[in-house]
Amino acid sequence: MQDDSDLPPALPPSPDEADEPREGRRTVFAALGAAAGLAGLTAGCAAPPLSAASSPALPNAPAPRGRLEGQSVLVTGAARGIGRAICLAAAREGADVLGFDIAGPASRHVGSPPSTPGDLAETERLVQSLGRRFLSVQGDVRSRPALARAVDQAVGAFGKLDGVVANAGIMVPEGIAEVSDEGWRDVLDVNLTGTANTFRAAIPAMAARRRGRMVAIASVLGRMGAPISPQYNASKWGVIGLVKSAALELGGRGITVNAVSPTGVNTALLRNARQYAAVTPRAVPGRVPESVAAAASRALHPLGVPWVEPEDVAAMVMFLLSEEARYVSGASFDVTAGLGGIYTA
Repeated sequence: MQDDSDLPPALPPSPDEADEPREGRRTVFAALGAAAGLAGLTAGCAAPPLSAASSPALPNAPAPRGRLEGQSVLVTGAARGIGRAICLAAAREGADVLGFDIAGPASRHVGSPPSTPGDLAETERLVQSLGRRFLSVQGDVRSRPALARAVDQAVGAFGKLDGVVANAGIMVPEGIAEVSDEGWRDVLDVNLTGTANTFRAAIPAMAARRRGRMVAIASVLGRMGAPISPQYNASKWGVIGLVKSAALELGGRGITVNAVSPTGVNTALLRNARQYAAVTPRAVPGRVPESVAAAASRALHPLGVPWVEPEDVAAMVMFLLSEEARYVSGASFDVTAGLGGIYTA
């Protein structure tokens, strides 16, 4: 946790706080950081627009090394955000890509706007601009037959399937006392069952060649609690448990299975009004200025950023899909700007 000297100077104490002991203000601010930062209440910072992942990876990043040359990868949730960044990173590393996305509403309870067919088409255009093939498949990860057909399409077009990335996910920003039964099921079905369906659909194609890489996008909220969306937390804890069990089961078939657990990422799932409202103190709605919430989120991350970019997550995924990670399996890798340092183990 950063001390007060790291906070923006334009945040003086309010009149109500003027007579409070300094230590008391630090405690209140730390508590706000834990609640607001974990849930991604960061709209007030001067930040770039939602990433389109259309430029080469990260500023000053090394050039791609062809680590996936001649391979093929299936990515769910490919229309935008982390999924698009993974598709483009894989293409830069030499892979052909099948992008799978519902490209429409996944649940009427989510806070963020749904992806669209136009978003998926843009991912296709960007991958093809890098000189790689892209198959666009619109489908729902809650349907294992739909994913099995997508695997067949990938094998038919590319000759094999080397990697799958189970990235599709949603969040319903409601607490356990208020979330509807349908909202609860939607999150678990997309995030956890959707990941299992993705893995299960890919097993036959990978096991036949005794080689495969499976990666799931989990979350920092799959390794710690937070006072928002317990159904999301539960689903991501479940994803990490699934990864560990699958790694033990599938290692004998030449398949590695790993997870990537990011902190808040600069995507539509994080940056939307419902998400912000969900973590505003209910007793004093609207009392938390966006600038204070942004500063709290920055203070929460030891590296001093309010979020990471989709390309940061994609970079870790590329390692796990590559031959460099041939003996890495059953693990979860943090992309948390240092926040993972608070875990107990």
